[in-house]
Amino acid sequence: MKNILWYLGFLSLASLLYFVEGKTAFLWFLCFIPYFAMYNVSDEMLELFIGKATTNAFVYTIFFGIATIVYIYLTGNTELFSVAFVALLGGSLLVCILSLFYYTQPRG
Repeated sequence: MKNILWYLGFLSLASLLYFVEGKTAFLWFLCFIPYFAMYNVSDEMLELFIGKATTNAFVYTIFFGIATIVYIYLTGNTELFSVAFVALLGGSLLVCILSLFYYTQPRG
């Protein structure tokens, strides 16, 4: 069975939008290229750590999403949706990566 994380590498194709829009922010999608190296990885410990890290990212997404929706509802500021979406996606990736670094640190 192939590693599911390999499919995250296809997000790097979004960096091609740089040539259409000219905004350098799209070049950050090139950070997904290393995921192509995980095609044949079959490490049970890594899968366990990834499961824990994605659980943390899911909890972040739920709490941050609810807080953002409540804030937008109470203030009526709909311009915050675009910023909240970026913070939600970027924050969940950051939480997942930092959690993965934490879980893979050698103990003892």
